[in-house]
Amino acid sequence: MKNKLENLAKKISKENNFKIAKKIYQAYYYSKESLRNIIYSGIYKEKPAVLKIYSDHRNTYEPISLKNFNKINKSKILIAPKLYKHKIISPKSGWLIMEKLPKKVKLFKSPLNEKERKEFLELYLEYRRTFPKKPTRKLSLIENLQANEFHIFRINRWLRLANDKEVKIKNPALNPDQFIPRFEKAIKIINKEFSNRKMIWCHGHFKPKEIFKINDNLYYLTDFAHTGMYPEGYELAFIVWADYLMVSDWKLNYNKWREGVFSWMDSIEKIAKELKIKKFTPLIKASLIERIIGTILADVCASDRPRQEKIKKINLLYNLFDDLTK
Repeated sequence: MKNKLENLAKKISKENNFKIAKKIYQAYYYSKESLRNIIYSGIYKEKPAVLKIYSDHRNTYEPISLKNFNKINKSKILIAPKLYKHKIISPKSGWLIMEKLPKKVKLFKSPLNEKERKEFLELYLEYRRTFPKKPTRKLSLIENLQANEFHIFRINRWLRLANDKEVKIKNPALNPDQFIPRFEKAIKIINKEFSNRKMIWCHGHFKPKEIFKINDNLYYLTDFAHTGMYPEGYELAFIVWADYLMVSDWKLNYNKWREGVFSWMDSIEKIAKELKIKKFTPLIKASLIERIIGTILADVCASDRPRQEKIKKINLLYNLFDDLTK
């Protein structure tokens, strides 16, 4: 896949007069066996620009989402890179040439400290106030599901990923006797909580890594590859996952490690009223339960991490699951 995308990049750059300077990023679909995009810096029409080529496992309409956001966005604080040119090859693949961000930008590095978290959540509120409330493209079949059905679909996809990975190795990290009872409990909780929750149109990947600070009054929001319909509460749990579950020190004992999760829950609860969230506690718990199951299956079991690391992470997540489902 790597050579395929690199060869495609050369072809696209030649046909569109994009002068490649260097590769600046590449991302994978859970495992390094599955490259999903490559980003190059370069020059386009005498302007600094970036070229992103993607071939995902999921449907993605990034060029359309970015174009529509720039067209509709009314925020003067949170903007996005300008889209110069693009092509959607299939629902899962394509490319786009867009504005390169200014050289002097501040990156948010996870986990955020208290001051950065406050700044980030203020930006999240600005984003929710100004982001389109209605879809800016035709919805897929999956996006028309009820919130609980949508979550179950995602969990089944993660289950297949973990299963496919673990059958390839001699000594899997996941013990079915410990996992299955929690899995079944999670499904019941998700079905109950999200059967009455709405689906919302959102960026889908709003996390510290996607925000670039120019100054106190201007920020760039990037990566519109995941924009779509998601269950209410999805983004809130995603933030906790991105800023803590995926980057925290897994060598900590559970009592110390859990502090980061519950601290994030407290911070989000403070903005729940402005987000007009009803019954916040059961929503954030159910949303995090879905994330815990997904983290165990996709980010741990389907990953290339060493077995002992996987076991340590799974045990921490089991304890968190048990805490949230008491």
